[in-house]
Amino acid sequence: MKGTKNIMKKTIITSLAILISIGGLSTAWASTKTEDYKDELAYFRTINPEITSSQVESLMKLRKQVDEIHEQSEKLELEYGILVDNTKNPNKEPKNPEDLTAEQRNKLSQANDKFWNGELQFLEASYKAGLVKEDAYKIDKKNFEEARDNN
Repeated sequence: MKGTKNIMKKTIITSLAILISIGGLSTAWASTKTEDYKDELAYFRTINPEITSSQVESLMKLRKQVDEIHEQSEKLELEYGILVDNTKNPNKEPKNPEDLTAEQRNKLSQANDKFWNGELQFLEASYKAGLVKEDAYKIDKKNFEEARDNN
C-alpha cells in the first residue's frame, strides 16, 4: 500500500511538472530579489498581464521553500531506506515503510504533510495570481489533498 502512495506521489509531482511547463510557470526559482525575476515577470505577464513584481517575488520565494521541503522529505526517505539511489547501489531494494519505527514513520509523515501543504499553498497562490486556470486548479487541488491525506 505504501508503495502505491510513493507511486502516487511521484505521479502527482510529474503532473505538477507538466502543469508548470504547460501552464507557463518558470523553473528558475533560486533567486530571492525582485530584480532577479525580470525574465519570470515578463513571462508571467504573457499569461497574466496584470501580475505584479511583488506577486512574482512572493511566488518564487514560496516555490523555493516548497522545493527545500521536498528535498528534506527525500533525504529522510533515502536515510530510512524507503527511497533507494540506484546509481550508488543498483541492486538495493527499498525498505517497506511498515518496517520503520513509529518515530520514523511519524517524522516522515510530518515531512510529507508539510510538503503537500506547501504544494497546496503554491497552487493557491499561482491560481490567485492568474497563472493557473480554474479547471486545472480544481483538479490539482483535489489530487494534492488526496496525496496529503493518503500520507
